[in-house]
Amino acid sequence: MRSRFFSLLFWLIDRFRRVHPNKIIPTAYETSWMLGSFTISTLFGLIAIFRNTPQPWLALLCMGVIIVPLPTFLLFQLYQKGRYHDLMETSYFTEDGTFRQLRLLIGRLPVIPRYPLFRERYLPLLWNRRWNWLNYYDFSLNNLLKLGFNDVRLRDEHLPGIISTLAWYQWSLGILYITLVLWTLSRTIPGLNLLIYLK
Repeated sequence: MRSRFFSLLFWLIDRFRRVHPNKIIPTAYETSWMLGSFTISTLFGLIAIFRNTPQPWLALLCMGVIIVPLPTFLLFQLYQKGRYHDLMETSYFTEDGTFRQLRLLIGRLPVIPRYPLFRERYLPLLWNRRWNWLNYYDFSLNNLLKLGFNDVRLRDEHLPGIISTLAWYQWSLGILYITLVLWTLSRTIPGLNLLIYLK
């Protein structure tokens, strides 16, 4: 659920910027796909929590305390201040155009480096593609689970600090999550090996 929440958040800040004087908002098609996929996947996540967790309301409360207050506050600040900078009509997110494969990206940071030759590999996301909304899920999975189909990152030029803060916040949560998974496996796998040898 954390990944889906941040995917929706990043899609919102990237695609809904202003209405006047020049409209920068997503199409009805993209909006319906993004909101529909978020609703359905969140519903399945809630069903899984209520079926498999002894205290589902406590789990949801703890998850909400971690992922909702700070991003909501930053989102409110972003829309209250407005955005006045160059490259306003270009996506904040870039993709590596050299690879299209499923990769483990544990060492990947959310913002591309400032090195000019490295920057040439990354191109802004294309807003006029029907599947563009999937890129925000990919970025969120990269940031949280360190696993993704494409290397999507934030650009390093004319990027509002609030957006960078949101990406680094999710990246930090992802590091904590991966650490917890590795710690759990280190406690579990020896026990599994012992069970196999006893059999």
